[in-house]
Amino acid sequence: MKTQSFDLFPVLLQVFDFEDDPELNDALLHAARTEPELLVSTTGKSVLARRDPWVAKLRARYDAAISAYLADAYPGRTEPFDLEAYVFFNYTNGSSFTPVHDHLVEADLVCIYYALAPAREERHDTSYYRIDEGVLVLHDPRADARVDRRRPETRDHFRVHPRSNRLVVHPAHVRHSVTPSSGFERLAVTCAVAVDRKDLFEGYVRYPLAASKRP
Repeated sequence: MKTQSFDLFPVLLQVFDFEDDPELNDALLHAARTEPELLVSTTGKSVLARRDPWVAKLRARYDAAISAYLADAYPGRTEPFDLEAYVFFNYTNGSSFTPVHDHLVEADLVCIYYALAPAREERHDTSYYRIDEGVLVLHDPRADARVDRRRPETRDHFRVHPRSNRLVVHPAHVRHSVTPSSGFERLAVTCAVAVDRKDLFEGYVRYPLAASKRP
């Protein structure tokens, strides 16, 4: 008996762990603690439009990850991508959770940078109902995902454990959530990215970006 196995229509998820940058992370945390308006995702103006010294460093991390992601998603492309980026803060210093949602309408990619998150053991062998606190959960969009149990990345969900200096990139259509947490401080800075949409959204920061190798 001859058997061929194909993983069809995969969802590309990439996780980047950057070197620690206390200056950047401390500046982001100070801004989150002292400027409540940054915590509102619907202001209509991207954080990248600000002139604070930390903005350039934050964008450099986004650009490195997005560029590497696009190089894998669009192999062989040589012309730069036309990006529109909208950045907002997600800060908590106590109990919180994020319900299941997606960013399909307003973006093509979602990029989440963790400026502050407690270091926890990364566990993927527990059930869906025993996931640790404050974990990012990606929900598989395939209707038949439950029948594929070979590996953590082929089950009906995949979890990403936040940690400082980690940046996660995934398609905007993928539904995701954050499990309930309590008793710790965390700052995630989210960048919704539209690719080659040509000034579709007001308030986004638009710029070209070439694909490159993984940082």
